[in-house]
Amino acid sequence: MNRSSKFLLLLLVLLPLGLFAWGGVRLAAHERERVRANIQQLLTNQLAEIDRSITGQFDAFAADLQQLTAIDEYDANRLRDIARNDARVFQIFVINPDDALIYPSPLGPVTAVERDFLLKASDLINDRQIQRSQRTTRDANRDTNDKVSHQKLNKQQEGPKQTGTQNSGDWFVWYWGPGINLIYWQKRPNGHIVGVAVDRSRWIADVIAKLPDTPVPVIDSKSTLSRHQIVESGREVIYKWGAYSPATRELPAAEYRLAAPLSAWQLQTYVPLNLMTAGQSGTFNLMAGLVLSGLALMGLAFAIDRQYGHELREAARRVSFVNQVSHELRTPLTNIRMYAELLEHDFETLEPAASHSRSRLNVILSESQRLTRLIGNVLTFARQEKQTLQVCRNQVVVDDIIQNVVDSFRPSLEQKQIAVELDLQSPHPVSLDADILEQILGNLISNVEKYAADGNWMKIRSAQSERDVTISVTDHGPGIEPAHCNQVFEPFWRASNDLSQSAGTGIGLTIAQYLARLHGGDVHLNSSTAQTEFTVTLGTVATAGETK
Repeated sequence: MNRSSKFLLLLLVLLPLGLFAWGGVRLAAHERERVRANIQQLLTNQLAEIDRSITGQFDAFAADLQQLTAIDEYDANRLRDIARNDARVFQIFVINPDDALIYPSPLGPVTAVERDFLLKASDLINDRQIQRSQRTTRDANRDTNDKVSHQKLNKQQEGPKQTGTQNSGDWFVWYWGPGINLIYWQKRPNGHIVGVAVDRSRWIADVIAKLPDTPVPVIDSKSTLSRHQIVESGREVIYKWGAYSPATRELPAAEYRLAAPLSAWQLQTYVPLNLMTAGQSGTFNLMAGLVLSGLALMGLAFAIDRQYGHELREAARRVSFVNQVSHELRTPLTNIRMYAELLEHDFETLEPAASHSRSRLNVILSESQRLTRLIGNVLTFARQEKQTLQVCRNQVVVDDIIQNVVDSFRPSLEQKQIAVELDLQSPHPVSLDADILEQILGNLISNVEKYAADGNWMKIRSAQSERDVTISVTDHGPGIEPAHCNQVFEPFWRASNDLSQSAGTGIGLTIAQYLARLHGGDVHLNSSTAQTEFTVTLGTVATAGETK
């Protein structure tokens, strides 16, 4: 098998394999993204469930504080008792309609706890931050996380009857010390603001109490290796739980921002990378598919290679057989021609009454010459296929070679009444391969004899220059259609498959053109309905690779 055939077989294997690999990689990548998105959504849903639990706790806490701050009498001792009796309360405060802090009063006697509160909360009270604060809604935060609407904290509480319009409370977040602090406040019908600063350690402990004691399952009941944590402002870890230890710069697999008043906090989940790709068999299936497809394609390529090699060997044996037969035929045929020519010479001494015997002898000579040309074409074509032909140049006269070839055809041309007109203008010796020129002329004249005998005329012209020789063979035959002018030089091509017409091997013009190009020239066809002209050009200057 030649190199181009092996390359095509390699393409047959690699191209489908490459396309399959590309499609498989794309499919596997898509599958990984889909599985990752599904797992991330599962983790996010689990974090949202934790947030709902914490939100429920703060809703209940807010309801308690709503009742606790429903106070319209502001006796300092009574307010201190309320704070002492509720561990969740750090400090109660009251602001009058004139925005002045009346409890704990900065001007009156205060306890240590009240003094601590005044130091912490003086800025937000003096700057009227609580008074200007907007009501915190859970709707905006829910829309950021999972688009689930939550009602504002505006519930009617059961308890002592209140006069005037329904009062409502809300959370206020303020930053002091280690992180966020919470205040619950409400504005009373009398215009006073009653608020409660919640003990930070207590409400954080209540939040932690709502968190799961064990890691939340990620994929199934066996896949519990994970890490969950609450972080404030994306940096400080408030609390974490779970057995997994993420790397230093590892990104969380899922994040969820808590609802107000803890919107500065985020829930994060870390899981091992292999769990994020759990259940994905795409890579294994892809590799298995590639291996199987590669084996199948290589098996197919091996079968084609073996079959192709077998056919090539068979073809080589047939060509070898034809060559051997052609060589074997050439030897007895040469003897037949030789003795026929000797017999022709003997007939020259006979009486004219023996003319009929001479005509029969001419037939023998003509047919032996035709058979010689046929065998020569077969051998040349076989050598051409093997690329073993070479040009062997000698100093020859082109016109003499043309005259000799025409003379060898003259008996058969006269029999078919084909007049030959010669216009020979190449009398000077040139460097040519005489055998190549004879074979080209023999094939062109043989075509006139077989296909253009009805024209009863043939003209051969020659001309020479410093670098080439030009020979044209013209006839008045039926001509060749313009669409077939290039096809006539293809091997085994015939204009008609009708067996009743003149038969030929279909390689004469192919060999003529090949030999002319091998000799540094070419063969061109100019055909019309009136005549057909073949023009042969042969280079008279040796080229690289020729035998001198």
